[in-house]
Amino acid sequence: MNWMVEEDEAKQVIKRAWDLGINFFDTANSYSKGRSEEILGNFLAEINREEAVVATKVYNPMGNGVNQRGLSRKHLLWQIKQSLNRLKTDYIDVYQIHRWDYDTPIDETLCTMTNLLMENKIHYIGASSMWAWQFAKSLYTSDIKGYKRFVSMQNLYNLLYREEREMIPLCKSEKIALIPWSPTARGFLSGRFFKNGKLVAAENNKSQQALGSNAFNLYVGRQENDQIVRRVLELASNKQVKPAQIAIAWLFTKEVTAPIVGTSKVDHLEEFVESLDVKITADESRYLEEPYVPQPVFGHN
Repeated sequence: MNWMVEEDEAKQVIKRAWDLGINFFDTANSYSKGRSEEILGNFLAEINREEAVVATKVYNPMGNGVNQRGLSRKHLLWQIKQSLNRLKTDYIDVYQIHRWDYDTPIDETLCTMTNLLMENKIHYIGASSMWAWQFAKSLYTSDIKGYKRFVSMQNLYNLLYREEREMIPLCKSEKIALIPWSPTARGFLSGRFFKNGKLVAAENNKSQQALGSNAFNLYVGRQENDQIVRRVLELASNKQVKPAQIAIAWLFTKEVTAPIVGTSKVDHLEEFVESLDVKITADESRYLEEPYVPQPVFGHN
């Protein structure tokens, strides 16, 4: 992927995050074909590992073979070895399923992950974007069979996509930690793609590749999204902060444990951390949310 950053640049961001007090790092075996885990592992080797909380994910293809993908026992056992080696650690704090596997019974997946937990190779298990009925099935399978329960849900959630009808109420009811991905809507809430009063596509191929074509279909061309971004920019101007900081600060008005922010630049990371000091009132939150129109569920397989 020609938009990824290499180790020297990446470690500058990771180290700055650590110095700022951030100790939770989320990655996946499939990010840059394992390179993301390797870079994080090299950093972990330089610090007190016990002070860090490391989360990684498994499901996506790691090769062309039929057994090199999914959530089968075979693939999970192989990938946990690979992730531990790349991360240079004896254990993973939160091992997450990246998506739902329609070809493997959830019973097999949960049984295998519970065994890995009992072997101290992982400490907790989590999940990512899926249908609420699938997550509910996972939870009641754990309860019935005595497997370990998922403790976290990493779902898509931001001002431009806040489907609060099923998954989020389920997580609140079951006391599942919410760690949403794409809190700034792939940068659309930063205002960088807002021109002439509308959200527009990125101007170059590099940006489009980084954002993904699906992001354009989700965010661009919706009048309500244009209105929301306009209000984000207005509120940011009034508070003299960055628009992305408004987007992050809004998330903290919700029952969110920690948003997953991705950045390749130190200054952007510092802006995200500064958003903790940005306060959004109840009236301001309602103002930001008011134009929203419920959308089809997005981000699942």
